[in-house]
Amino acid sequence: MELLDVMKKRLNEWVYEWLETYKKVMVKPSTYDSYLQYATHVTCDKSLKKLSSSDIQKLINNMVVEGLKLSTIKHMLTLVRQSLKKARSLGFIKSLACLEDLDLPKKQPKKITPLRPDEINKILKNSYLTFYGDFYKTLLYTGCRVGEVIALRWSDVDFFNGVLRIEHTDYRGNLQDVKTAHGCRQIPLYGELLTVLKERRRHAKGSDRVFTNSLGRPVVYRTALDNWHWYLETIGIYEPLGFHVLRHTFAHTALRSGVPIKVVSAWLGHADVKITLNIYDSIDETDFLKATEQLKECFA
Repeated sequence: MELLDVMKKRLNEWVYEWLETYKKVMVKPSTYDSYLQYATHVTCDKSLKKLSSSDIQKLINNMVVEGLKLSTIKHMLTLVRQSLKKARSLGFIKSLACLEDLDLPKKQPKKITPLRPDEINKILKNSYLTFYGDFYKTLLYTGCRVGEVIALRWSDVDFFNGVLRIEHTDYRGNLQDVKTAHGCRQIPLYGELLTVLKERRRHAKGSDRVFTNSLGRPVVYRTALDNWHWYLETIGIYEPLGFHVLRHTFAHTALRSGVPIKVVSAWLGHADVKITLNIYDSIDETDFLKATEQLKECFA
């Protein structure tokens, strides 16, 4: 390659050239398509030789302004970093100084809006309307992630000791171990949850899975989610909600009921109690008014 061509090589062009030459045949087509999507955010047309950290920072800032997720920004940066490392190994550039001292946006904790008591009552009272009623109840009563409930086997349900063992998760139809040691945990069997599981056990046929579809096969996430959306509309809850709202509601209800946050954190499978604090332990109007009355009593 002539020196003049190297001098003119621009970042946005080089990222695509690098993908085409060095990545396309090395990864799955779906992965390559994802790379191409992230590459569309590399809009800097400055030559590789003249790149500075401010140029890369502008790319980040533009994505922040567009409201793109932090994960998307990080994926874009990974492409830029890997492509520039290759450019350095080929002698196109001498250093990677342009990748130093970059500022990424801080990931803001998601605002949690748990289900209202009337919404919880609707979901529980009308569960007979859907084949997945017990599945939804279990999500609400345990705070488990949906993949963990899909993966539940009868060997995980310890009726004698009154606990539910969470050791696996379902990923696209495949049973996998939970990702962390904290994710491997026990959740108490109690009240309606215990009743639901005992009844299912009594009528279980063949499968070792606690929850199956109408054909006796493991629950498919997409099918259950579509049914969940249909169910919410049927019972008069029109806000588009995912399964995670059930986990949020479990945590919020447990904390408001006085369960120690360390215990709730362990039940949720969080690696650090700070995660639970940041996401779930928010102050709502009821908490504020209650605390205000307590303060009045302290200084009465």
